Amino acid sequence: MTAATVSQYAERLRTMSWRDMAKCAWLILLAMMTLKLLVPASLGDGVRPLILIAPLLPFIAKDLSHWPDALARLRAALADRAWRRVLAACWPPELIGLLRIDGAMRAGFLNWLRRRPQPVPPAGEALTYLERGPYRTAVAIVLFSTLFELPLDAALMPLLVKDAGTLHLLHLLVALGCISTLVWLLGDRWHIGRGCHVLTAAGLELRIGARTSATIPLDAIADCRRVDLPVADWCRRHGVERHKTLLVSPLDKPNAILILNTSGHTSSAVRLTHMGVERTGLDGVFLYVDRPDRLMHLVRSKRQE
Repeated sequence: MTAATVSQYAERLRTMSWRDMAKCAWLILLAMMTLKLLVPASLGDGVRPLILIAPLLPFIAKDLSHWPDALARLRAALADRAWRRVLAACWPPELIGLLRIDGAMRAGFLNWLRRRPQPVPPAGEALTYLERGPYRTAVAIVLFSTLFELPLDAALMPLLVKDAGTLHLLHLLVALGCISTLVWLLGDRWHIGRGCHVLTAAGLELRIGARTSATIPLDAIADCRRVDLPVADWCRRHGVERHKTLLVSPLDKPNAILILNTSGHTSSAVRLTHMGVERTGLDGVFLYVDRPDRLMHLVRSKRQE
């Protein structure tokens, strides 16, 4: 295998999302479990460790493909003598972003407990995304399921586990999982608040709670169109690279796309914070709004003013 081939594989890994890596890990796990069932019993003990190790390989490969970026961040941190950034520079940005999101969800949960009002959105045309979407219904279902899990666990777990120490540990893990789910659920609900993007005279303010935030200048929007296809199919049909797009939606499939200018100063002006990570160099932003035709009309009208 030549160095050029390795470089191509590394670049492909860099453009794949961590969600794609999770799908690969899941398929590898299923394949290893199937292999264990097919091989003779004498070889089963040798396959068992691979069931735990093999699914980690896609994540390791993805992390190694980003090592040039990590090395650049490390050098920048050392040059600035920002010692706090040295360790974080070696970690995947998505992991740092996940920690930021976790902190934001916990802060949102505390704000929900204290009944603090959400920040007031800027003045402009509100573009809602909760009125016709299933987000509120999903929150109610997850809330009910989480609360129902505790008595169900208390009733069924003693029938399946006889060891007292193991039983107490399992009860504790289930309780911690339920508490963490409630914290994230209610924290996310507080952050989302009224559930709307806002179109101002300066640009389009995108807000999906703590998950996504951005201000897209109007001159950075080349067009706004409806979307009636899955994201991957739409990108394939229009020749757009999937990793150069972003999905901004609480739960729903997108029904509109903002096609961004990819040249000049407007390209660098578009900076979106998504899942705690800043994204730049995007060709398009997929989003869900309750009234996509109104979004298209307002964006086109503002750009013509």
